[in-house]
Parts: sequence; C-alpha cells; structure tokens
Amino acid sequence: MCPECQAARTDEADASLCCAGTKEHWRCTACAKVSEGFAFPYGGCPLCGAALEPFEPGPVGDPVGRHAVRKAFEIELGGQAFYHRAAASTRDEALRKLFGRMAATERVHMDTLAARYHVDLTQVYDAYAIDGAAAFAGVPRRVGDADELFAIAIAMEQRAEKFFETSATACKPGSASHTLYRELAAEEREHAALLEAEYARFCAGKPSPVPSEAKAIEFAARDTSTTINAAAIVLAHHGAQRVALVCGDEQVTYGELRERVARAAAAWRLRGLARGDRVAVKLADGIDWIVAYFGVIWAGGVAVGVNPRVPELEWDAILDSAGFRFILAETCDDTPAPWNANVVLLDEWRAAVRETEPCAATPMRPEEPVLWVHSSGTSGRPKAVVHPQRIALEIERVGRERLGITGDDRLYASSKLFFSYPLANSLFTGLKLGAAVILDAQWPTAQRVVEVARVQRASVVFSVPSLYRNLLKEGLAAQLAQAGVRTFVSAGEALPATLRDGWKRETGTTIVNGFGASETLVLVLVDRDDGQGFRASPGIDVAPFVDVPSAGAHDAPGRILIRGSTVALGYWNRPDAQAEHFRDGAFAPSDLFQQDGRGGWRFAGREDSLVKVRGRWVDLVELEQRVALACPAVAEAAAVTVHDVDGVDTVALFFVARAGSPALDPSALREHADRLPPYQRPQWFHQLEALPRTPTGKLLRRRLRDLHYAVAQAEAAASREESGNARR
Repeated sequence: MCPECQAARTDEADASLCCAGTKEHWRCTACAKVSEGFAFPYGGCPLCGAALEPFEPGPVGDPVGRHAVRKAFEIELGGQAFYHRAAASTRDEALRKLFGRMAATERVHMDTLAARYHVDLTQVYDAYAIDGAAAFAGVPRRVGDADELFAIAIAMEQRAEKFFETSATACKPGSASHTLYRELAAEEREHAALLEAEYARFCAGKPSPVPSEAKAIEFAARDTSTTINAAAIVLAHHGAQRVALVCGDEQVTYGELRERVARAAAAWRLRGLARGDRVAVKLADGIDWIVAYFGVIWAGGVAVGVNPRVPELEWDAILDSAGFRFILAETCDDTPAPWNANVVLLDEWRAAVRETEPCAATPMRPEEPVLWVHSSGTSGRPKAVVHPQRIALEIERVGRERLGITGDDRLYASSKLFFSYPLANSLFTGLKLGAAVILDAQWPTAQRVVEVARVQRASVVFSVPSLYRNLLKEGLAAQLAQAGVRTFVSAGEALPATLRDGWKRETGTTIVNGFGASETLVLVLVDRDDGQGFRASPGIDVAPFVDVPSAGAHDAPGRILIRGSTVALGYWNRPDAQAEHFRDGAFAPSDLFQQDGRGGWRFAGREDSLVKVRGRWVDLVELEQRVALACPAVAEAAAVTVHDVDGVDTVALFFVARAGSPALDPSALREHADRLPPYQRPQWFHQLEALPRTPTGKLLRRRLRDLHYAVAQAEAAASREESGNARR
C-alpha cells in the first residue's frame, strides 16, 4: 500500500507512483471505485484493474445520496472506535501499535469522504453516531487475540460493503444514488483488502506500511530544522524560588514545578507513552493536574484536559474518538471497558512521580500536536480542537501587552482548566510571565470566588458574565474589589452593557471584555471600556471573512478571519467543520462582528443569533439587552427564533426574574417589548429559574428552542382537551 494515500501497489518500489496530495480523481468503469492520483500502472483501477475514467467530485444533491455519505462516515467512525478499543484491549505492544495505525487509516478515509462529496455531516455528530456506527459494525465489548481482532475488523468492512451493495440494488440503475452507493461499496471493499494484506504482513512478521496516527493527521510540518517543547518554553527563565502555583495551603515554586514536571514526563515514558500519544487528565483543578498535564507535553505526548463531571454519554464518545493511551483519574469506576484498563489512579501516579528521576524535554516540531481542548458545544456536540507546539511561543503576549499582567501578579480564573479560556489566559500566560497562578479544586460559586480571591490575594480575576452577574445579584461584587483585585476580565460569552454598568456602580472599576475561542486559545479581541470597542490583540490579525457574504447587506455584521500563532491546527474527526472554519492557517468563528470605522469591532452575536423576522434582520443579542435595560426586574433574558402556527419565523423570549424584585409576569414584560419595532417584538414569553448553559457558562440557545416547542405542544394539548370538555 502507498504509505501516504493507501493505494494498492506491489512490493517493487517503482511499480506504482504515490498519489498523495493530488487533486486528480478517477472512477473505475467496472467496480465504481473512486481513486485519487495523477498516474496509475497501465491506467487501471487499483482495486480491480479495469479502465478508469475522469471523475469530478462535488456536492451531493439528492437526499438519498447525502444519507449514503453520512452513513459511510458513521461507519468509518465506528471502525475507528473499534480500532481504538482493540488497541486499548490488547496487552501486546505490537498489536496495540498496529491497531493504532489502523485507526489512523479510518481518519484518512473520513477526510477523503468529506473532501470528495462535500456533504454536511452535522447530523452525524448531533446523533452521537459513534455509538450507532459501532453497533452497526458489530464492535464487541471484549476482543481477543490477533486472529480474532483481524477477523472482526475484516468482517466489519465486508458488512459495510454488503450494506452499500444492497442499497445500490434498491436504486434505479444509472441514477446518481445508484452510482454513489457503488462507489461507497468499492471503497469498503478496498478497506477490507487493505486489512487482509495487513493481516498477511502481520503473520509473516513484515513491517506495516500503514502510517501512524500522527502521520495521518496531515498536521505535522514538513520542516524538521526547528524543534521546541511547549512545556519547556512556558516553564523556562524564571527564578527557582518564585511562587508558580498556589492551591489552598500548598504552593509550588518554579524550581519545584520544573523538576516535578520533568519527573512526571519520565514517569509517563516508563509507562510506555510514545511521541504523539494522547493522555486525558480527568482531575479536579490542582497541582497534580498541572504536573501531569505539563509532564505529558514534556514527554512529547498530547495533553487533553477532561471535565471530571463529563456526562456518561459524552465521555463514551470522547473515549472512542480519541483513543487515549492513558487516563489520569481518581477512580476508574466511571470509565467503561476497555478504557478502564488505561486508567492511571492518582495515588499510584503521585508515588511514581516521586520515585522517578527527571528527564530532558522531548524536542518537537512546532506544528506537531501538543494539546486538545474541547469546544463548549453551544451549537452542537463539542468538537476536539487540536493545537500545536508553537502556541507556547507568544501565548503570554496578549496578557502582557493588552491586560498589563506582570510577573508580580497573582492570577485567578473561576472557570476550570479543561476550558481553554483559563488554560491559556491564566495558566499558560501566568506561568510564562513568572506570575503566581491560583488554583481551586472546588466548583465555582459567587461566594467561593470571593473567598479564594481574598485569601490568596488575587490581583487579576478571569471569569464569565454569568458569574459576574451572580456576584452582583448576591451583593458580593464590592467585596471582590475590596480584596485587592485590580483587573477583572470577562470572556466565554457576550458581556451585556447593563452588567458592565452595574459592576462599575458597585465596585468603581470596569470589566475588561475579551473575545476568544477554543480555536484561538488567547483573547484575540479586547475591549477595555475606553470607548474604542473591541481591538485586535497584539500579534493577532483580524479581518472581515470575505469568502462568505455578510447577512444580505454591505453594512451588516459578518464573520471575521483570525490569524495568529495560537490559532489551532483544526478539529479532530471533523473535516466538514474544519473546512468551514479553518482557511489557510486562519480561523473564522461563527460569531458576527461589525467594524466601527475607527479600527474597532462591535460584537453582533453568532450566526444563529442574527436572524430574519418579517424580512428584517434582528440581532437577538441586542434584543436581549434592550429588554433587560427596559425592564429592571429582569436579571437576564435570551431570545430564539421559532415557528408560529403558520410556519413563519418569530421570536420567543425567555427570562429570569431578578431576585427580590416584585413578581414579574409576561404581560408586564410585553408592555416593555411593545415599545420595540414590530418585527423585533417577541410573540412568546417564558419565565425560567435559570437559563440553560454549558459547563463553561455559555448559553445553550438551541435548548431554549426545544423547550419552547415542548411548552407549545403542552399548551396545544391542554387547549384541545378544554375544547373537548366544553363541547361535551
């Protein structure tokens, strides 16, 4: 097999040419197999040898065809899940590496499908397709020796081939769907042949031509002349006696931290961690978290912080997709088989770090993966964002030049470290600048934030609007300011003007408003409340995203394109989302902005918050803020578009009443809303005790939409029952 593109070839080195990177596509006139390559031996199909014809792939137009591609993608996800489980199940190191490489081929196949057919794959992920695909593929919960593993894997590909062949026979011969199903069947036939050849090589003791998973990602740079290690960069050049970390009564100096991280790296290596292996750190925030996380990076692995409270279904999906080499946790009870065999318990881990001698940091290429963070999932299932080693080169620049952070500061972030906002802007930035970073194992509450900031003498606090709002509601904002905090930073979601104004009235200081994303790590836009609006951060280039038209008017808000050294490489297993959001090394978020003509930017919500109602554009974020301003009894509000009885888009408003305010009913709120232009007026009002949010505090607007329809259905059912009773 060609080591780059997996095309079949003989053992003779010059029998075929590598087709990696080519844009030429060919379809077999006999078996319908589609191949990418600029040349093939004798012009024949690599699968059956029949004649080839040029083929121009493109978007799949009909629903049947789109369903077929999605099903193929689900099958590849199921295959990858199987290979990851198989690698975790075997104690044979050679088999573990082999099935890790086979997982890499499934990643290549997914990228090929996405690039070839251009089908929206969002439904695949929203439906948690890995579980369904694994069931389709017959993935067992327990796997045995090499022969059994290969037998299951080959049967899995053959089952997929049969599924597509059967689907093809149900379509009209010569139709687009018929051809597409045959193409997909040929693809699965080739995968089965690849596995059979791999099994023969394994039995004969020959080396595998299948690339490693790191190789298959296509993220690694070709230039190997420069090597770095992100952990070594972040922890270098600070006095050994300076305080680096503070957690409760424990504190660690920079000298102690460097030594413990080097010991942790050696401990990971002794366990078998190889370059590019992924390790999940599933712990509460604390010094153990930092030592283990940076130890993975120091050893050349890829560190992944995981929410210790992650829901079971989401955790299962992450495990099957990520294929972690190790999982550091306090217990293995919440990790299913076979992954629980890879759990390293915290007490055992601590002992290993104490007993291991420090090692040197592993040199890595700047574009090699260093860490994953998961997006907050406001628009669907969270995506794993892959970041490279180079993020460490300038990760502190925004904090130093825009937020004014120095080595004398004590930084405290209320959000947990599995979230990219505190990870980059507090932990990485603070450590690289030589500051003291304050950690807290407990989940944040308004009272807890004040207590930690006061006891640990925080000078800079990073938090989110929902927590700042709680601090105001509970009368704790002034206490936090009096504790000695000089800079308050907000990010993670939009900061309402009413909240910032209320904060200034209570504390005498403002909140610095930042915009960033899991894909950018640092705050790429910062508004210091100086009248200039959002400004691009140092080292960050922000420009309009001209590839996609703005919302129907030249002066309407639109997406932006962000370039900088901390921009991610892309998404794991999401080639569709990667193609949408990553363009030539830059990132285009779904958030919308509008230029103010003076070099600044105004946040205008997300693509799903700028909507058309009655032919007019409505900014839902602005609408929410207007309602909150007009009605002081509203603590917070959130708007969504929903269909009325005629199927026309209109607005439903959800609101939370301010504690201690007089009773607030929808009729009173409607009076305030009626002062708005007609197309902006909400048609429905729903009161909630709290708005639904992600673990990182972001609003889940899609859940509000589902809640509205559930309420509407219940009200309609009650109305029908009442009408029936009246007739009787």
